[in-house]
Amino acid sequence: MRMTKRTKRFFAAAALLSLSAGMTFAETHELVKAHTLESSAGTISFGAWGRSTFELGHSNSSTKVTVDMTSLATSATASAESDIAAYEAAKSSGTLSAVNAAVSALGAEPVGTVDLADDQSNIAAYGAAVATYKGYKAAYDAYAGGNTDTAAVLGIAQSEGSKSGENFTKYATAKGLMAALEAFETDTSSSKNFAGLNPDWSYGSRVGFWIIGRTPDEKFGFDFNLDSDARALFVHKLWDSTEDTSKINYNEDGKYAVAIGDQAKIWAKMDNPLFQTKVSFGRMRENELRGKIGDFGQRESGDVKSEDDIFQEIWTATGLFASVKGNEDSVLKGFYANAAIDLAGNIGELQIGNDTIKNDSAADKDSSQSVGMYDAFRTAQAGIGYTVPGLLQVKAQYWGDSIAASNYRYEASKYQAARSVGYDMNDYYGRMEFGIDWLGFMGGASSLGDLDLEKNPNAALIELGVKVPIVTREGLRDYDPEKFYNWYSCLGAMGVIQKGFILYKGHLWGGQGTSNLGNYTDISGSGSGLLTMEAGDGANIFMAGADFLAEVCLNPFGKQDVFLGLSGNYNITSASADGKALAMGQTQPLALNDLELRQHNIGAEIYVKKTFGANNYLFAGIAERFSLSSMDGNVEGLVDLSYTSKNNKFYMPIGIEMFF
Repeated sequence: MRMTKRTKRFFAAAALLSLSAGMTFAETHELVKAHTLESSAGTISFGAWGRSTFELGHSNSSTKVTVDMTSLATSATASAESDIAAYEAAKSSGTLSAVNAAVSALGAEPVGTVDLADDQSNIAAYGAAVATYKGYKAAYDAYAGGNTDTAAVLGIAQSEGSKSGENFTKYATAKGLMAALEAFETDTSSSKNFAGLNPDWSYGSRVGFWIIGRTPDEKFGFDFNLDSDARALFVHKLWDSTEDTSKINYNEDGKYAVAIGDQAKIWAKMDNPLFQTKVSFGRMRENELRGKIGDFGQRESGDVKSEDDIFQEIWTATGLFASVKGNEDSVLKGFYANAAIDLAGNIGELQIGNDTIKNDSAADKDSSQSVGMYDAFRTAQAGIGYTVPGLLQVKAQYWGDSIAASNYRYEASKYQAARSVGYDMNDYYGRMEFGIDWLGFMGGASSLGDLDLEKNPNAALIELGVKVPIVTREGLRDYDPEKFYNWYSCLGAMGVIQKGFILYKGHLWGGQGTSNLGNYTDISGSGSGLLTMEAGDGANIFMAGADFLAEVCLNPFGKQDVFLGLSGNYNITSASADGKALAMGQTQPLALNDLELRQHNIGAEIYVKKTFGANNYLFAGIAERFSLSSMDGNVEGLVDLSYTSKNNKFYMPIGIEMFF
């Protein structure tokens, strides 16, 4: 079928919306093969790309923490202070001696004379004296009023003394809590005008180079790309094993220099009548089963979900990948399975505090090194899928993981708190993922890049993914609800209307788990939460949100190169808890009651985009992000603790993205 010029432009714009947020420069990205060299040995394609966004704007924030006595504490304090005043007056007036003489005649022990120490070290003894006097004075007054029943009089003393003692205990506890928690009280605000760069994952600017090679029969090949971020000043290895291990993050360290990007692999394909086998070696991302509906690249208004939130890609830092794909003309048509093992695990040991950290990577050594089989398979990945053309794709996979200090995916300190109380790598085995893609609205295509817009001017792809972590000790969930959730699900949709006159995509997601609330109540940014729930008392937490993006062509009957876009997102985190918790800087756990925590994040952006060819564009917009966090609860039923935090950012983004 011959495509019109206008259809080609909308086709390219639609494909760009699909690809630009998740480009990995593998052999599947035919759209960006702009430059090709051919010889008898094969074909080499190469190119470059760049992305940066400049921002000008204004931000403001405010935080308010309040601590107040509950009505129960206020009542108990009033009663206790009245009893204290009566006791102190009795000591100086002689009334205490008269009361002691009367109760001694009834066979009761007299009240001692106790003076409260300046450091209140004897507050328990002092409280007992105050309460005992209150009871004896009530009995004394009853006897003086004509009640001569000894048992009844002593009963009055016991009853009133007990009430006074309870009030004094509440009073002393509330006073101590107020003294400790009032240190957290604050009512601050700040604002500033700012200039900045985005995306944050590239420190504001990224330029990359990619090159891919194929033999003439396309049975062998390689994929390679380099990325240079804004702070790149020198060529840097994945990480230097001599640097401070507390600063090592295997996945993140490459951001600081010219570094290998998503791909540095060699591969081979082998055919038989039923299926094709592919084997790859090196650093790679494989996307056959990965979700297709990604984030919005630079044109995002805040927290937006990505392809991996629907179904995670296969990703190894240095490893082996193998896949089997059914041939189109065989009984295995539509079948696909893959597996990967990552050999970038660590060897050698270094003792830091209570942690034994493996500080050398097998991939960082020229000599023969190896990784323990068990450690290697703990981060293995394996998936399986089946596609019914034009209808649906179903898939499932295992994503291996652990909280071991030697796990290269995280900084060693990330789960140190969990390890310090006895949790280890055998308490978390990664997760299972399940997904389904509805292809029935795509006219037989599996992505916008394959879509025939002439036959299908209105098309949509819908995806659903569900993730279930494999946690063998429930208490571990308290330490990271965004990793050890009970369940998580993400629904995505993406499509075109009228051959691309309108492009759209979006996500709807939710998850549930438990949390110790440490990272959700870190209002000071110090890394320590205002409150941290004790093990086994984690808060029930629910997270949900939605995001969307839509673009409309403003000159559909002209060059079709100017688009108006709108994106937005909203998410909420809600938590409730009853149990023991540690307040910041305190060593004794406190009873936390009726805690309710809410976090709201809202973002919106409107922009105009000018495209140049299929893969290049400039854009400028106006955006705003707003977050509101609040918490209310009471401690020991005596002190109400609450905080409210607001952050607002209003700015103008101006950006460019180019492919060569």
